[in-house]
Amino acid sequence: MRTLLKIVLWIVGIVSVLIALCYITGNGHLVRGVRFTYLIGRDGPEIDDRNFFPYDTIPADDPQPWPQSARYGKLSLTDEQIITLNKLNTVGFAVIKNDSLLFEDYFDGWRDDSVSNSFSMAKSYVSVLVGVAMKEGKITDLNTPVGQYLPEFDTYYECHKKITLWNLLTMSTGLDWSESGANPFSDNAKGYYGTDVSRLAMDQPCREEPGKDFDYISGSTQIMADVLEKVYGMPLDELVREKIWKPVGAEHTAYWGKDSKDGDAKAFCCLYATARDFARIGQLWLDSGMWKGTRIVPEEYWKESITPAKMMDKGEPNNRYGYYWWLATVDGMQMYYCRGFHGEYVVVIPKERLVMVRTGMKWEEHNDVGHPHDVFEYTEIARALANEKP
Repeated sequence: MRTLLKIVLWIVGIVSVLIALCYITGNGHLVRGVRFTYLIGRDGPEIDDRNFFPYDTIPADDPQPWPQSARYGKLSLTDEQIITLNKLNTVGFAVIKNDSLLFEDYFDGWRDDSVSNSFSMAKSYVSVLVGVAMKEGKITDLNTPVGQYLPEFDTYYECHKKITLWNLLTMSTGLDWSESGANPFSDNAKGYYGTDVSRLAMDQPCREEPGKDFDYISGSTQIMADVLEKVYGMPLDELVREKIWKPVGAEHTAYWGKDSKDGDAKAFCCLYATARDFARIGQLWLDSGMWKGTRIVPEEYWKESITPAKMMDKGEPNNRYGYYWWLATVDGMQMYYCRGFHGEYVVVIPKERLVMVRTGMKWEEHNDVGHPHDVFEYTEIARALANEKP
């Protein structure tokens, strides 16, 4: 019995020392990270981890249910399509065609009212808010240095004085943020599991001149959200509620994860919503920033958001990124989309008046031009359903 007690005490002592070391070395996020991953049988962030963290609630104040297509309920997936969707643990799949809900299906116990973590799809919502701010005159010039809105930003490093709002929106800040979904010591992990995400994003040195190269870093969006909160004097969740969720008639309550109870929204990720409501940002952008005839963002801003930003990308002119929107083509047609860490997608194909949403647990590696393979597979399923005769 004494031996067992000694072993337990040794284990407790070792764990206590390890926890202390995490905080002493500036890696206190590892404690919460381990608690919400390995100790409960997970190996990283998941789409159903909302209740692990504090969050703000975004009510559906003025719900506008999707009109249903005449073919809704009359279409079905083929066995091959189901295999493709299940291969990477899809949980939600919805297709909007010609402004109406054409098809939806859910897997593994998920339903049309289940909320999923958006991960980096949240960045596109921040892009929408920037457009709103420009329409309302809160932001007038994207070439304005960040420090004019957030003076404290310039106090961290001299190089910060050169970084503009445009650099934030196009992922061309040159900041030295470590972007990784797997490395527990990365800035992404610190932002996701830590308790001071805004300071983390601000306190980043520069590794290159801003404006030259596309370098995807989540800290850029966090800083952009700080700017929005500053110019409006409102927290992110209230901005989303007033400027997006209510105007587009979201049907279900959404949630935005925070770093602590009285802290900041994790703006680079962590908007939890249903597949149907995620589709609304796609419809909004399909209609050039308008919702049912009401302009939400300026047309010029919308157009720039889906135009490749003028910078280099791995030695070639950028052709895959605008203002927090990914850009691609399918069968020679323009396609733009939001995407998240586990293959959360909102895809828009303007020529076909098509919006596709996919939420799930995994995604595939990117192809040689920086797009995940699976986004095109899901898009093809959506297109096939849209062309299918009942």
